[in-house]
Amino acid sequence: MPAKLERPIDYCNVVTGRPSEIASELRRRVSAFTREDLKRKFKIGITCDPEGRWDKAYKNDYDEMIVLYKSASIESVSEVERDLIAHNEHFSKNRIAGGGGGIGSPPFYLYLVLADK
Repeated sequence: MPAKLERPIDYCNVVTGRPSEIASELRRRVSAFTREDLKRKFKIGITCDPEGRWDKAYKNDYDEMIVLYKSASIESVSEVERDLIAHNEHFSKNRIAGGGGGIGSPPFYLYLVLADK
């Protein structure tokens, strides 16, 4: 088994734009990682500091973080987060539909954390 990376955070293909313009793309991208046949646990969240969020909340329980979306608008990021959680409600480890912690200052990032079960 390969060693765990210190900060396995993927910033590839981070999208920006209005929620209505990027929603379907992000649903497809999340679904590619979270299909039931992959047997992975995952959470969707928002932060202004992906590295800090990884270090404080996820590094011990998850294998990677994928940053999916970036915006200066907390309203836009929150809308996308609610949509993705609702779209994946039967599989996600999110206990509430977003808004689980302090956010900070822009830019805001929407992320997906994944772990093999």
